Amino acid sequence: MPASSPITWVKCQDYGNELEASIAVAILDGSGIPAIVRSNDSVGLFGSAFQGFTAMGVSLMVPSSALAAARTVLTMTREIPEE
Repeated sequence: MPASSPITWVKCQDYGNELEASIAVAILDGSGIPAIVRSNDSVGLFGSAFQGFTAMGVSLMVPSSALAAARTVLTMTREIPEE
């Protein structure tokens, strides 16, 4: 059996805090797209319980092969009209 190729993770989108990025991960997960959050400052300016904006921002990472699909899913979820 051939060895599988390692996954190359690429940045899909940046967020101001880890809560927003985690919501995007859940949306992508529900669509069958793997995603992870990468942050250099995950505590936030006001502490992790507050989930305040971080000085460094938070990156949503997806496999390079799923980048286009992930961006499409995230764009579609932003365009849902409010009632």
